[in-house]
Parts: sequence; C-alpha cells; structure tokens
Amino acid sequence: RIEKRMAGYLAGRSLAGVGLELAALRVDAAKTLEDGAGAEIEDGQLLRRLIARRCIYGVDLNPLSVQLARLAVWIHSFVPGLPLSFLDRNLVHGNALVGVGTIEELHETVRKRSLPLFAVDAERLLSAAKKPLQRLANLNDTTLPDIAAAREAEQEVRDALRDTKALFDVVTALSISDDPEVSGFPFDEWERLGSGAQSHPAAGAARRALHGLDALHFPAAFPEVFLRTRPGFDVILGNPPWQEATVEEHAFWARHFPGLRGLPQREQEAEKVRLRGERPDLVDAQEAERSEIKRVRKVLVGGAYPGMGTGDPDLYKAFCWRFWRLSASEGGRIGVVLPRSALSAKGSKDFRRETFRQATSVHVTTLLNRAGWVFDDAEHRYTIGLVCITRGAPAEKSIRLRGPYASEKAFREGIARPSAAFDSKDVLAWNDSASLPLLPSPNSVAVFAQLRKAERLDLNESGTGGGGQWRARPDREMDATLQKAFMSFAESTDGGAPGRIPSSTPRHRSP
Repeated sequence: RIEKRMAGYLAGRSLAGVGLELAALRVDAAKTLEDGAGAEIEDGQLLRRLIARRCIYGVDLNPLSVQLARLAVWIHSFVPGLPLSFLDRNLVHGNALVGVGTIEELHETVRKRSLPLFAVDAERLLSAAKKPLQRLANLNDTTLPDIAAAREAEQEVRDALRDTKALFDVVTALSISDDPEVSGFPFDEWERLGSGAQSHPAAGAARRALHGLDALHFPAAFPEVFLRTRPGFDVILGNPPWQEATVEEHAFWARHFPGLRGLPQREQEAEKVRLRGERPDLVDAQEAERSEIKRVRKVLVGGAYPGMGTGDPDLYKAFCWRFWRLSASEGGRIGVVLPRSALSAKGSKDFRRETFRQATSVHVTTLLNRAGWVFDDAEHRYTIGLVCITRGAPAEKSIRLRGPYASEKAFREGIARPSAAFDSKDVLAWNDSASLPLLPSPNSVAVFAQLRKAERLDLNESGTGGGGQWRARPDREMDATLQKAFMSFAESTDGGAPGRIPSSTPRHRSP
C-alpha cells in the first residue's frame, strides 16, 4: 500500500534524488544478472525494497514472530540480483509495554515520583547516535559488503546509546525494584556521569530487576523516529493481546494438554489433579510464569498507563496508551483491533477522554464475532472494535460509529453507507466515562443519534432553565414488598389484581 501511494506521488511530482537512487539499485541488480535481466525490474519492486528498509518498524515479544515478519518482508520486497535487506534493527524482539515509550513518558515518571528534575530531550539523549544513523541510512544494501557495513553501523548506534539505555533501565525498574541504588540514582547528575552511567550500581541493579522481561525502550531502539522534527510514528497498526496480566490455571494446563477443554467440568478438575502429580516440571513452570506475570503487572500499574489499576489488568489498556503516545501528535494515525470493553470500560475512560479531545477523527466499527466470522479462535460472543484514529485538533463531527455487524456480508454492506457522526464535545457529555454505546443493530445508530439530542437526566442542572429543578435516579424494578407504600391495593383499573401507582405519587427527588 505504501509503495502504491508513493508511486502515485512520484508520478505527479518527480524527485530527482529518488529517481537516481532507483536507477542505482537497478544497475547494481543488473550487474549480477545475465542477459540484462535487470532491465525488467520495475520501479515498484525497488520502491518496496527501500520502504521495507527505511519505513517499516515492528516489535514482538515472540522471537519466532519477529523472524517470520522479517521473512515475509524479505519475500515481499525481494529484487532479483540484490541481497536480502538488513532488517535487524527495524523488526526487533522485545516487550512493547515494558520500557520507556517516549521522552515525554520519562518526564511524566520524574514528575509523578517527585524525582530530582533534570533536563532531557531527544537531542540530549539520542544525539550520540546521529552519525552512525546517517551512515546506516545512506547504505542501500546492494552488496554483501553493504550488509556487513550496515551491521557495523547498527552496533555503533547501540554503543552510542548505552548510557541512555542505562537511564531508561533505571526509570523502568523504579516500579519493581526495592534496591536503594535504583531509587537513589542521581537523575539530576546523569549527564555528568558520562560513560559511567552504564556502569553505575543503579544501572546494574536495574538490569537485574528487569531480567527476563525483555524490556524495550522505543527511543533507544528506533532513535531516528524520535530525532526528527515531527517525532513519533506516522502510522501504527496492531492487533494487541487482550488477555489479563494473569496466569489462569485452566488456561495454563489446556495450553499443554489441548484435549482438556473438551472434558466435562468434573473430569477437567480430576485430570488437572492427576497432571499436577505426574508433571512437577509443569507445576514449576506455572509458578515461574506467575512470578513473571506479577513483575509485569507491577511495571504496568506503576508505569505510564493510566487506568491499569482500575478493574482487571488487561493488556489492551496499556497498548492503547502505548499506541497513542508513540504516534506523531500531529497527523499520526492508529489502526488497531480492540475488544468492546476498550470503548466502554471504566479502566479506559482516561484514554477515551484524551483521544476524543486530541484526535482529528475517531472511526469505530464494531463487529459481533458470531460463528467466529472475524476471529475463529476468539469467543464467538465477543464484540470487536476496529478503531481508526487520526491525531490532531478535533474536526467537526470527528467521531464516527458503525455497526455492530454480525457477518461479513453485513459488514461489507455497512461500510459502503455513511457512518453516524458526532462532535467530540457532545460525546464527552454523554456520560462521565466517555463510553461509547453498544447498540443492538446497525440501524440503532440513527435512533441513538436522535436520543442524544435530549438532555441527560442524571444532571442536577437538567431542564432548559438550568435551575437544578430535578434529577432522575435509577432505582430498581417496582415490587410489592419494598415499594408497598407507593401502591394502592384498594383500586383496580384493568380488571386484574388490585394495586396501582397513584397518579399523584411524585416520580422524582429534589436536588
């Protein structure tokens, strides 16, 4: 997709530098091919190679996923006659939630913990990597020596940022380490420490505390993204894990013995007892996982993820904040798959409020996973949200809603029709948690839009006069035990059992 858009742009606006680079790639490819086969290479192939090398980034906790992603990009951007691109620093292994996400998060941690103030910005923290980054950017990977030179330049980038990484490690470890060296690290003097920062006792204690968590600091992993005049990623795409930061016993044993899920409940419990006796190694593995997850939870709750301490510690809550803060504040785009609760749960209310206030547009399409038409391995009763966000000042009617769609056919037809649109200020006024509604059908959006034109009934200032005349409060269903005083059992108006609510009974409470 990027290649097609770039090709269209170049067709209308010739850029000499890009043209020369494409021509050089074609010449280098032709040198290794016989009979001038390099002449058959299209610009699109060469563009894909450059885009893969310079524009695509990715992080995953599973090392195999990273290798498969590199393989997929290599296949898609392969050019006959040229070696595979150097992708070791673009697609990396690490925990995207454990570590410093942005320079702003560093400041936030300092303020929240009342640490000594110190001046840090992208230039101070990352400028040492500029020269090797520039050399890396100028390499086109057209020969095997180029690949070797790229690896050398990447190592130089890592070496140049060792002190900065040490600082990031200490900041990340603050929420899980009890070592006084970590809490007592002289943050206001870290620049004076120079190359000694990485060998400071606090840095060593932080590394020990983070061992096994695969911490990844985005500014250190991808410094060029944060050194540019418009820091952050232009587009973020993802389908983050939705599970809680817990280890459920049933899920653990079912992972190792898939047939367990198909047994009746009583047999499942008996089988787990038997397995625990026969597989002490897995019992130990389960305890190790619990210990690791406990550390992760402490990092997330103590990190830059508002709402993680409210309700269940679902990972998607943290990913929402990570996506938002990693994207460029002006024009950055996010396209992610989220569970329905991200749009309504109390733990995500701060995220929704900030998003609605600072997004040019928020498009939400909800899908009901009936019969597993969206994700076969997900619960078929789940409602899934496809959320697209563009950062910037809110535009008119910036929030758009579609769905829910319970089949692919309904989805295809639905997205071809206009969506329901609302102003962000109106959505923020709907309720106290900025929750979006879960509607029963796609046709309900129009009805909901009409209902929202009325005033909220739960506010003291209800009424056009704004005098706080009355306020509606939810109670519970009427019954003859608790609401007996409101009923008249001597009268019957419908020929049925006596008992009605007198018309004079007040149906409100004064403020």
